[in-house]
Amino acid sequence: MKEWYNGLEPRERKLLITAAIIVTLMIVYLAIWEPMVTKLHRLESSTEKQQTLITWMEDTAREVAQLRQSVLTKKPSGQVQGQSLLGIIDRTAKSNKLSNAVKRVQPDGDSQARVWLENASFNDVIIWLEKLQREQGIRIVTTVIEMQSEVGMVNARLVFRGSV
Repeated sequence: MKEWYNGLEPRERKLLITAAIIVTLMIVYLAIWEPMVTKLHRLESSTEKQQTLITWMEDTAREVAQLRQSVLTKKPSGQVQGQSLLGIIDRTAKSNKLSNAVKRVQPDGDSQARVWLENASFNDVIIWLEKLQREQGIRIVTTVIEMQSEVGMVNARLVFRGSV
């Protein structure tokens, strides 16, 4: 190999050395530099996204804490003083499209009631439960929901605890 190189003209040697340097630089650039820069850009982008997510999470955590505090200090707005738990359940079930689904309401001690729903819309049941809890201060003790053959329809057995 050395003999071959020495046998080349000086101009050919310079051209060969220049080509070798260029090829070496291209290999270094393509194998090391370009992947490193690409990875750096991806990491910077990921870091920005993570910072945005952290900021959102911190803001949301503050909002949740404020809402939790306001719920703890606020009395339920829709609760009528002196109204029975059974009356509230019956009234709100009617106003939430569940009057036909309520099959049985039975008191369970002084502050609890059992309710049986049949062929009720799942969405209506969930909305009703949320309103009972948020507006009336009634807590759900137990819930058993069974899916029916008709899509979106359920049977439910519920136990509520009132704050009245």
